[in-house]
Amino acid sequence: MAKSTKSVSKEVKKEKSPPKRRTSSGDETRARIVEATLETLKSDGITGTSARAIAKRGDFNQALIFYHFGSIDDVIVAAVAEMSCRRMERHEARLQEAETLLELVTIARELHADDMVADSMTVLTQAFAGAHGHPELGPKLYSELEPWSNMVAGTVDRLMADVPIAAAINTEHISQAISALFLGIELLEGLDPKRTNAGALFDTLEGLTRVVDLILQSSVLDP
Repeated sequence: MAKSTKSVSKEVKKEKSPPKRRTSSGDETRARIVEATLETLKSDGITGTSARAIAKRGDFNQALIFYHFGSIDDVIVAAVAEMSCRRMERHEARLQEAETLLELVTIARELHADDMVADSMTVLTQAFAGAHGHPELGPKLYSELEPWSNMVAGTVDRLMADVPIAAAINTEHISQAISALFLGIELLEGLDPKRTNAGALFDTLEGLTRVVDLILQSSVLDP
């Protein structure tokens, strides 16, 4: 489906210039470039995300991409960072509403639906597909997921604060699993012509969480 961003980044090879002094005009241009990159990833995928395609969508000279970001790889990282920031803002308030693991799964289902409407996961999956095996781009993109994963881990820690067995559970691994779940469900949803996989997976997850909640509650009542 996607070719490595290695080939995309080779499209134009330029040596990075020294850091430029930031101006309001420069910030506006960077924002336009990032927005055009997000829209290009959503509509054309990683294979179609080139300097020419981004510049055409944003109606600016493609040389501006390299002036402000240095490379296609770096503008993709900046676009994912911007999308992640918007996603964090939408998710944080909702996650604070969760009082049980079951409520967390129910909220996760709703957030997944929001992400699908906003095409947030499309941006992530396309960018990650292009970064597969890329020694520099991959770690940069992965680091952009860390704030979201940390937020989820904090929510799980809060929900399990009074559970005796909580100390034996690695919430970091749970948050990573949830991140992988979101990415995986989006990929399946994109391949499923009936668009029923996501709902079925969340139904199953809710059923499993009910069982886990019962076990956790019993450990609180009878430690």
